[in-house]
Amino acid sequence: MKLESFNPNTHQKIGEVEKTEPSQVEEIVQKAKQAQSVWSNLKIDERIKILKKAKSILYQNRDDIAKIISEENGKPLFESYSTEIIPTLSLFNYYIKNAKKFLKPHYERIKLPVMIHKKSWIEYVPYGVVGIISPWNYPLLLPMGQIIPALIAGNTVVFKPSEWTPLVGEKIKQIFDEAGLPEYVFNIIHGEAEIGQALVQSSIDKLFFTGSTKVGRLISIAASEKLLPVSLELGGKDPAIVLADADLDRAVYGILWGSLMNAGQTCVSIERVYVDGKIYDAFLSKLVDEIRKLNNYSGNEYYDYSNIKLPKQVDIIKEHIDDALSKGAKIFYGGKIENNFVQPVILVDVNHSMKVMKEETFGPVIPVMKFNTLDEAIELANDSDYGLSASVWTKNIELGKSIAKRILAGSVLINDCISHFGAGEAVIGGIKMSGTGRVHSRSGLMEMVYEKYYNYDTLTWQKKMWWFKYDKKSTEKIKSATDFLFSENLLKRLTSGLKVLPELFKKH
Repeated sequence: MKLESFNPNTHQKIGEVEKTEPSQVEEIVQKAKQAQSVWSNLKIDERIKILKKAKSILYQNRDDIAKIISEENGKPLFESYSTEIIPTLSLFNYYIKNAKKFLKPHYERIKLPVMIHKKSWIEYVPYGVVGIISPWNYPLLLPMGQIIPALIAGNTVVFKPSEWTPLVGEKIKQIFDEAGLPEYVFNIIHGEAEIGQALVQSSIDKLFFTGSTKVGRLISIAASEKLLPVSLELGGKDPAIVLADADLDRAVYGILWGSLMNAGQTCVSIERVYVDGKIYDAFLSKLVDEIRKLNNYSGNEYYDYSNIKLPKQVDIIKEHIDDALSKGAKIFYGGKIENNFVQPVILVDVNHSMKVMKEETFGPVIPVMKFNTLDEAIELANDSDYGLSASVWTKNIELGKSIAKRILAGSVLINDCISHFGAGEAVIGGIKMSGTGRVHSRSGLMEMVYEKYYNYDTLTWQKKMWWFKYDKKSTEKIKSATDFLFSENLLKRLTSGLKVLPELFKKH
């Protein structure tokens, strides 16, 4: 069976890949398990060496890969570079430079006096076989943000790209094959939902899922039945708060891009805009002026936003707009929908009874709501089941930082949006219905390992005072040990210590 891929702008078929049978998934996982024992035993310098080569191959083939991303996803070629190629190369650089330092074992001195002779340390151990299920909207960056740290940490990977962007998935496989990864260290499986389900039910050791909250919840339920560790990067309903003192031009340019980049098909896109009433009219006027300058795809080589990739998403966008209009909202600009083309829409007179303010729209819709006080704006921003990211727009950076601390989200940017996704150092992840776990940064690497604690005793002849048998005498001594360790009275600590210290030198 073939999985076909189509360009959402031209509707033309651009390629196909062979589907994986659900019955094959466990067999692939087992091969990955066998490969993992060899891969994880390689020195980290050897793994990094291969990842360096993969980075070089991506860079050398960047034009071809960017072209395939644009054809398969629909996004402008500019965005294939700015939001896919460049951030992915940045992630390679970040983990190649820092992974060895982050994964280095470290010693932990036990400071309890009764255990001071013990030696202990912590090592970071790869989980084993990591399953990665990725979406179509950033078909290179999103999976690579997990694949790169997974491999460097010593895991093997079974990767399911979206059925909507399988050709980019194949390009990722080619990069690692050409880089010289040992056989079955990186594996790809293709198909629809049943292949993802087979991966969840397989004997993988940890699962990473990026996608909708609805699907993430189902995966979490299925994974919980077998206690499979999962990391979920799910949906968002990111707010932007524009204060009266904001640089109006910067706020409009940034929010326009943050709302419409990739035609709004971005988990950290701006989906709610709250504007101080003092500049509300000026903001809307400037927003319309700038949005009119943007071009949709119409056979032109250079354009600003594409058609919507998934036909079912068009239905959701239309549902949100219609629901808002039925509850009193007005279209301030745009609104034309034809097949899978959605003209960017500015909605005004919106409120939190509307789906467009509560549910993830995932399209080029900008609802703008007026606020009168700062507390009101923060309350509105936090009135959401999601908590992925947010932005604050103000010239007063200290005020911006104080607002950021009050917003319930995994990240808050001041006078910017989304750009942190392109920085390897930035921590990405949400709270509430936006998911669990983190990607990128040191935190993303730590998701790929578990901490293993080691400890040995230098006094091999010693009988521990906390071992059996318990009686009146031993109970009195453990009470004295408590006073010796924690009393704030120095004299009591000293007298208790005289009772306890002889116990530390008893032989078994």
